[in-house]
Amino acid sequence: MASVSHVTTPSSNNSSITHPSHIVVSEDLKQAAIDHLAYLKEYYDHPEYVQKQALEYAVYRYDMFWLPFLAEIDDLDIVPPLDVLFVWHAHMLAPTSYASDCERLYGRILPSRVRARSPQIVKLSEQLWTKKYSRHMPYNLDYKTSVQVIPPYTSKIKYALSHAVERQAEFYYNVAFGHYKDPEFLEEALNRYKKFIFLKRLHPQLFVVPMYDIDVIWHTHQLFPEVYRQDMMANLQHVLHHDDTTQDRSAKSKLSTSDNETRRKWFDLYGDRLAKNGCMYRGKTSKGFYQFVTDYKFLLECQRYSLYVQLIENNNLATGDEKKYVDHRASTVVSLHDHTSNEPLREQFFAQFNNSDQEIFARGSSGHMEAHFDADLSDFGVNLTLKIQQKAGYWPVNYFSSLAEFEMPPERILPIIQFQQAVRAANNSTAEDDPTALYHIFEKVITDDSPLRKLLPNANSLIVGIPAVDINTIIVRYDAVEYEEVTLDKNYLALLGTSFLFDLEDVRVQQALHIIRPVHQDDPILLNIRHTILNDIDIFTATLNNAIFASCHTLNWSQLPLPTNVSDKHDISIITLNPENEEALIIKDHSGDWGIIKFSKELFTATLETTATDKNYQFTLYRFMPDGRVVEEIVYIDWDDDRWLIGSSNFVIDMNTWAISVKRVELTTSLQYICLGSALISRFDTLFTEIFGKQEETDLTATNGDHDDNDLLANDVRKINLNGPTDTNNTKRVSATRKPHMAMNNV
Repeated sequence: MASVSHVTTPSSNNSSITHPSHIVVSEDLKQAAIDHLAYLKEYYDHPEYVQKQALEYAVYRYDMFWLPFLAEIDDLDIVPPLDVLFVWHAHMLAPTSYASDCERLYGRILPSRVRARSPQIVKLSEQLWTKKYSRHMPYNLDYKTSVQVIPPYTSKIKYALSHAVERQAEFYYNVAFGHYKDPEFLEEALNRYKKFIFLKRLHPQLFVVPMYDIDVIWHTHQLFPEVYRQDMMANLQHVLHHDDTTQDRSAKSKLSTSDNETRRKWFDLYGDRLAKNGCMYRGKTSKGFYQFVTDYKFLLECQRYSLYVQLIENNNLATGDEKKYVDHRASTVVSLHDHTSNEPLREQFFAQFNNSDQEIFARGSSGHMEAHFDADLSDFGVNLTLKIQQKAGYWPVNYFSSLAEFEMPPERILPIIQFQQAVRAANNSTAEDDPTALYHIFEKVITDDSPLRKLLPNANSLIVGIPAVDINTIIVRYDAVEYEEVTLDKNYLALLGTSFLFDLEDVRVQQALHIIRPVHQDDPILLNIRHTILNDIDIFTATLNNAIFASCHTLNWSQLPLPTNVSDKHDISIITLNPENEEALIIKDHSGDWGIIKFSKELFTATLETTATDKNYQFTLYRFMPDGRVVEEIVYIDWDDDRWLIGSSNFVIDMNTWAISVKRVELTTSLQYICLGSALISRFDTLFTEIFGKQEETDLTATNGDHDDNDLLANDVRKINLNGPTDTNNTKRVSATRKPHMAMNNV
């Protein structure tokens, strides 16, 4: 970075300020920013506050109750109710308007300082509020269950608070990632804020546009209105107004042209770029935009279950010690048709459920005599009766005789229909993908006088079971279709969902509407996965009947910081990205950001090295939990010459068949996993083709920390050509409909 020489300003400003380090900031804005972000997160978690009637009522409470209360007690150790706090926050982010309204109504600027909303402070604040307003205006209101009616009143505040609250309600999403609370990141943000103010000092007429790291510090500074006023008078000799009404990001708009001019002057002055990793526009949240799925019958009704009737010839149950990927247990079936006329039939016996087809008992790969049935969820909705029958006679004349009948106990079938938790195999097998580990719905000891004992003298018990993995897993199939060139129209958000890209009308993209089907059949179509390719950005949306349920799209330097931008020791809530050798995807649903998955571009080549360790075969899914925690979910790669599996403890992708399996306990997040699985299938197939499908060497580097402001990652798609045939590594994007073949020994 170029050093900044001391500058003599052409204005009559404070002549002692000749360098950004001289900019006056009288509060600890780093800690204040953390407390500020905490209550923005709390407000964000209450979407009912932004509903029109709730928002208007909060403005009424602020105007008629909080401001008079604050003017009376002048106590900075209390906080208003959360709905009121956000209105106050929006008012203070228009510092000249806030000062004007306060001075006109109360003769002075009413003080404020950012503080943590600790339980003790909230409790004290509620007590003082209740003491003044008794019960006719409660401190806390439940906007979810009651609709508040605003009585007739005339506001004396001239600033349009309702519109300001609506605008500011969208701000938090852009600064919600964990790195905005990292000490080292905030330290640099504070330094950049001082440079930002210094730039404004040198160019008084410039409409300065900050990046989001600077904006967080700027907002926080304004929440100390008296201090902000004093500091700005020292720095600029006037109060720098914060104009958040300018939100049009289209080409040639005031925001766009001022952004370009701010970046240019910043570079001229400081020799580095204003745009910074992890500090750019993230777009709008999917919260409240995507549909919320409550009924998952469409996924459950298409699942297939293997039902086994086994005759155990010893006192031990089936152990399932041998782990198999493919179930061959029904492969040893005795033919019923290779007989000559008048030849006596062998003593064959069969199983039948209700009016199902009769299935012959044969020696299965489990080692037991067994019969195999395929069932779906509806088959378990009726009372099941198992019939054991014997076939005898002479070809072609034969007959069946019934040997025994057994009723299947409903209480053992109920966990399949009304799934509450994962079922356990009878042998307590911990191999969750072991098809020989059966959940028993029926067990019967075979007594000496049983007809079954006469047919199979060594049989001790009869078992009816289903592989626990069948019950505990939902499995679907990803079918790819051909891509075509599409020109986006003004309603592109309805197709692409939310992303950090904007102004996409009339942009040409490659697009395909892939299909999620049941794994065993072609109908019905369960979901569509719309895959849109904008140069090096992939956007996947999971849709049904034109409604978006989940999405997954590329993240890049504009969204996540470099590892060097944050503290060396940080927790998992701070997710970084090195664009030289890493890729990331974000998954979204009706609640907002659901998770981020990050993997190395060297994922495949590293696993071929003789020095490869377990870490070379894994990457991480960061799950954003409802309580605000970030949880790591390790994703593993398992491959050999003819098998390629990718998955975690909650989902698995079979890259040979493009089947996506999700644990049934994760049913409420199954669409998110299916969308993620579809994205990984497409992205990994493309990466694999780029690495191994070409003779020439390819450069997998997309961009590094020294990015160019004039690229897509500066969030303005008009600044680059999106319609070229290649992506950033000059490798033509593969839009394959074939399934990949992992012939590693041929590489």
